[in-house]
Amino acid sequence: MGCVNLPIIKFSVDWWNTLHQPASVFRLAADDRAGIAVAAAGDALAFTLLFLALHLMAIRNEILRRRLARLTMIAAAEGDSLAPRLATEA
Repeated sequence: MGCVNLPIIKFSVDWWNTLHQPASVFRLAADDRAGIAVAAAGDALAFTLLFLALHLMAIRNEILRRRLARLTMIAAAEGDSLAPRLATEA
């Protein structure tokens, strides 16, 4: 159903021009289109950098979580008074 609906939505501006304003994005001057392309590329780059930063933070968090679990198990094996309770909860 969506595949049929997409062309209708796209061309509805041209087919029923009394209900909509004419398409303006594709009728821009060449320098305006270049500005929009640069802005879109900048947005894509910013989103990619944000994704990478959040992904690296998640990886660091997982490494720290595993390190804490390992140190807790080592402390439990050495007989630390708080460690056995923490080791059984993990």
